[in-house]
Amino acid sequence: MRIGNFEFSPGLWPTLATLAILPVFLMLGAWQLERAAWKQGLVDTEAELTQLAPAALLDVLESKAPRDYRPVYMTGRYDLEHQLLLDNRIYQRRPGYEVLTPLRLKDQQAVVLVNRGWVPLGQSRAQLPDVPGPAAERLVTGTIARLPEKVFRLDAAEEQHAGWPQVIQNIDLEAIGERLGQAVIPVVVLLDMNDTDGFARDWQPVYGIMPDKHRAYAMQWFSLALVLVIIYVGVNTRRIGKQDSGN
Repeated sequence: MRIGNFEFSPGLWPTLATLAILPVFLMLGAWQLERAAWKQGLVDTEAELTQLAPAALLDVLESKAPRDYRPVYMTGRYDLEHQLLLDNRIYQRRPGYEVLTPLRLKDQQAVVLVNRGWVPLGQSRAQLPDVPGPAAERLVTGTIARLPEKVFRLDAAEEQHAGWPQVIQNIDLEAIGERLGQAVIPVVVLLDMNDTDGFARDWQPVYGIMPDKHRAYAMQWFSLALVLVIIYVGVNTRRIGKQDSGN
């Protein structure tokens, strides 16, 4: 193919390599844009739901409306004898635990886990921190947490303690129910920031990579695709000299 003083004559192997790699770059760029749109939907939904007034937890669970990030309230008593410490939680660059306390709902044979916030490590891992709480019945307000869709468990990493509180590595509600000897409602409620029965709290949405980061990754993949095309055209194009033109 001749264009002005240049001739484009693609070779077999550069063409095959480009046809193999270019769709991959484009596919990865499109996938990152899809992820960005999905994450943006989560951000927008969270912004809308957090502005709502708290609703009764059981009413929210019975409805078909989105539940993640929904402000809720419930009445019950904390089961302070059977608390869980979620390991490897960092707060202000310090290691520690998040305290998961079962709340036994009033007039219900039901238990919901309330994340009451972060506490620092003790002098050693063998010495667990003290996690006091109120014994009286409480009206508890908070926000339903968005939990990871898949839980990676490494049973050997679980620290076994004869008593309570017990240390866990992941929030696996089925396994926690087995520890408690009673099934738990399939949500975790993040205790309201103003509730005095909690510990250190600075709740942040669980998004992983934010939408803008996905868009930046998409641009990188599309840029690589463009560079590949430029290289392909460059290495397969030559300038036609006067002697070549005369032939």
